[in-house]
Amino acid sequence: MLQKLGRFDLLKRLGQGAMGEVYLGLDPAIGREVALKTIHREAAQGLEARERFAREARAAGTLNHPNLVTIHEFGEDQGVLYLAMEFVPGVDLEAMLRDRVLAPVEALDVLAQVCDGLAYAHQKGVLHRDIKPSNIRVRREGERLHAKVMDFGIARVAGSDMTGTGTLLGTFGYMAPEYITTGQPDPRSDLFAVGVILYEALAGRRPFEGETTATILYRLVNEEPAPLAPDQLQGISPQAHLLLAKALAKDPEQRFQNAEAMARVLREAMNPSWAGLPGSVPTRAMPRSAVPPIVPPVHGQRRTVWPWVAVATTLAALSAGAWYQFKSPTASKLISLASPAAPKIITLDGMMPAPPPAPPAPVASSQAPPAPEAKVELKPSVGRATAAKEAPRPVPVAKAQPKLSELEASELLNEAAKGLVDQPRGSLDRCDRVLRDHPLNPRAYALKTVALYGLGRYQELPGVLDAGKEQGVKPAQYLAFGAFQAMLREERRERRLPPEVRESLLAELPLGTLKPGLGLRQQRLQRPSRD
Repeated sequence: MLQKLGRFDLLKRLGQGAMGEVYLGLDPAIGREVALKTIHREAAQGLEARERFAREARAAGTLNHPNLVTIHEFGEDQGVLYLAMEFVPGVDLEAMLRDRVLAPVEALDVLAQVCDGLAYAHQKGVLHRDIKPSNIRVRREGERLHAKVMDFGIARVAGSDMTGTGTLLGTFGYMAPEYITTGQPDPRSDLFAVGVILYEALAGRRPFEGETTATILYRLVNEEPAPLAPDQLQGISPQAHLLLAKALAKDPEQRFQNAEAMARVLREAMNPSWAGLPGSVPTRAMPRSAVPPIVPPVHGQRRTVWPWVAVATTLAALSAGAWYQFKSPTASKLISLASPAAPKIITLDGMMPAPPPAPPAPVASSQAPPAPEAKVELKPSVGRATAAKEAPRPVPVAKAQPKLSELEASELLNEAAKGLVDQPRGSLDRCDRVLRDHPLNPRAYALKTVALYGLGRYQELPGVLDAGKEQGVKPAQYLAFGAFQAMLREERRERRLPPEVRESLLAELPLGTLKPGLGLRQQRLQRPSRD
């Protein structure tokens, strides 16, 4: 581990990802603790990674607000790019939502604070563009929670367009419909993401889910989330569903027009007696003139192609097999739509190998369904035949994925093995997909363990071993796979695991029995013959 970066002493590693690591550092001049975000030397060689890192420093460095993480310094030392920022004790909102520890009233309070920070950023001309639970840090101050927005790595400053036309940046499940269809965000796009998080906090699930990216994008643009049950609004106003309807409106003109207004209503809804928004209506689909359905045109009907070429290109990528199976929305993604002839999918952490994708939601006929909420007004002179022709067709529903065959599972695990070093999140998703259909596959358990280790989710490792043992898979079987052995060798050298997790692992897999060889990092250029 590095001992020093610039003028900062490194105290310990806080986390690790595919692009780099985060350390707890100390500024010896003033005795202040800081969080030091770094990227690996290999990743730092790319111009895009450097630009993204510098963009985060420039965007967040101009902001100073209690609900935004403060950036102190951006620099390079020993070939390592680093970002020194305010160290915020606490946990990410993602973990709190996963563990279901937030009461509804606390969720409203936290997201009102997020809106306070966004209001300040928007006033300074900075859009975040990747608001999601993992980018919100929460800590307790007595009886109250305090939230800070972090990671302005893909923020956009007013007047700049560093990503170019036709490029989407962000995380699919939290993207606003107008951003998906036009590639042009505004402050209301950040507020849509806040609405998605609120739904997730109250319902315990994301409002727009799907096994593939295509399904998620379709539902974001065309469908409404399931209504909340009354017991999901305990302790807050039962009219909070009106707040959600406004926050998740497809048409940005129907949404909150600024973060200050949304923060005010979030706080009002904390009162169980709040009567709701005056003149509120349920969230509805955007007009056809603003957001067309992502489906083929009706046979024989002419449609305007531009400006929806971005959507058409996205579907072309799907039919060509360029979309990878998407499950975890915590991974940020970049979709380049600049070249219709050669669309690509790139994660913010680097290239992602694409496994055979599940097919997008089928359309029952050759005719395109209208937006789900489209209504047909029948005049008295309209006959029965005409009415039948103009009646809205049902929205297609994504079918459950068929069970993976042994060959498909093997191919999926091959992709997982290839992405362990550079794309551990994608590898984890593939392993979970295999284990749903093949819970006796020892390779899936082994690769899942390695992926969790690469993501720094050390506390989950014993659970993987226990799950395998419940299915009759012995942990000793994992030693047959080179990637698992490489992980153990790396742990023997660097000792990253907490003592209790390490002890649990050693009880099943003594590290001293391993043969010398390469660790995970050393396998960037040289991979084992068998993963």
